[in-house]
Amino acid sequence: MVLPFNIACGFCKQCEQGLTNYCLIMQPKPDMAGAAYGFAEMGPYQGGQAELLRVSYGDFNALRLGEDAAERRLDYVMLADIFPTGYHATEMAGVKPGDQTIVYGAGPVGLMAAYSAILKGAGRVWVADHQPDRLRIAEEIGAIAINTAEQDPAEVVKEATLGLGANNGCECVGHQAHDPRGKEDATLTMNGLIDSVRFTGGIGVVGVFLPEDPGGAEAQGELEARGKVPLDFGMLWFKGQRPGTGQAPVKRYNRALRDLIAGGKAEPSFLVSHELSLDEASSAYEHFDNRDDGWTKVVLHPNGSNGSSHRSSASTRGSRSAGDGSSHQTLEELRREAKAQGIEGRSHMNKEQLQQALNH
Repeated sequence: MVLPFNIACGFCKQCEQGLTNYCLIMQPKPDMAGAAYGFAEMGPYQGGQAELLRVSYGDFNALRLGEDAAERRLDYVMLADIFPTGYHATEMAGVKPGDQTIVYGAGPVGLMAAYSAILKGAGRVWVADHQPDRLRIAEEIGAIAINTAEQDPAEVVKEATLGLGANNGCECVGHQAHDPRGKEDATLTMNGLIDSVRFTGGIGVVGVFLPEDPGGAEAQGELEARGKVPLDFGMLWFKGQRPGTGQAPVKRYNRALRDLIAGGKAEPSFLVSHELSLDEASSAYEHFDNRDDGWTKVVLHPNGSNGSSHRSSASTRGSRSAGDGSSHQTLEELRREAKAQGIEGRSHMNKEQLQQALNH
């Protein structure tokens, strides 16, 4: 079994519409909606990272897994949150086969959004971030990495699309977005998307934005502390863009995504960098919060690590790159080689396309 991070009753007005992320029964405040494990303002429920967990309405919330559950547990555990959340971003953005999609944020959810867009058949997917280790993973799954410390994502996308911009985009960072120098700016990714996405394009926002941010005043300002973000709304309106926001209704997607995993069409465990025991959780959070190199996604085992404490990205994800020596070249090295050979479009090709163009 695997559980959503949402806690839903299954029979209220919202749940009957598939909006289990905004359940009315499990949220005790009458003027609020939505409940979750260990999430502020979403009920009195403690987090699910524990040896034992009491599950409300388990017959509704639990998703049954197949006979390969133990063998592929690292894939299936992604159904609890980040795989459906990344997929939800692409649903709200309206990603379709052949689309050109820009994802802001190469954290676990951003990488799942990029992966979901690729699964949906998007023709080209860019991922913007400034963490080199995460951008490398984006390249390995077939996306085009944009290092925001070196390039403006909107300019890269516009150059590749005759100035039009991407068909759609996903915001997977939230109000604590920060620039490569570490300065927090809640407008950074949203306004970047408004600039990057073309007229009438869709934007899916799953990054967390809150009505109150206790640390916002010190990090940004009084307005940001109260969830008042200076959005470039005039351009959003002028371009007729369609934003969708909010947490993912995990149950809307998890059954179909489970079947993609069972059928060998999806392997979201490519993201897992470490498997640790529950006792090591605080250290894992510290590494992840510090953006330490290689700490992309941690799976905690209640009864011990149940596997290697560190999963090498080369061994875990190496099969997704070309099998010869060129698979060890970085995207920038391939671009330089393509430039030397006069190959056009090199700045808009992903790693696999560049390897093919170079006959590697």
